[in-house]
Amino acid sequence: MNTTGQPADAALAAELEHLERALHTPQVRGDRARLSELLDEDFSEIGSSGQCYGRTAALAEIPLERAQVQIESEQYAVSLLTQELAQVRYRSRYHVDGQPQRWVLRSSLWRRHAQGWRVVFHQGTPEAG
Repeated sequence: MNTTGQPADAALAAELEHLERALHTPQVRGDRARLSELLDEDFSEIGSSGQCYGRTAALAEIPLERAQVQIESEQYAVSLLTQELAQVRYRSRYHVDGQPQRWVLRSSLWRRHAQGWRVVFHQGTPEAG
């Protein structure tokens, strides 16, 4: 995947990939307190469905879908855009009732805060093919 900015060092890339993958787990998706810690106050999302979500909607809806889906992800690339902003790009797909769905290209912007990184924007676009 092409990236912008400069590639993140290995430690930052591993940290942000870990945080992104944590957002895929049923344990985190079902824990509103943990989600609140990871979603920036300014969080917004453009989902692969084309729907737009703000932080309040995401905190309400993500816990409801946690038991229905398993998320597979790969091909992570992390770029540091500024000292306080990083982009994580990857591809993922849901498995619903054991059935793999279409691959989706994902991009997240993570903002550094005193207490750690928080995702401020996320977009999913169905992969061409």
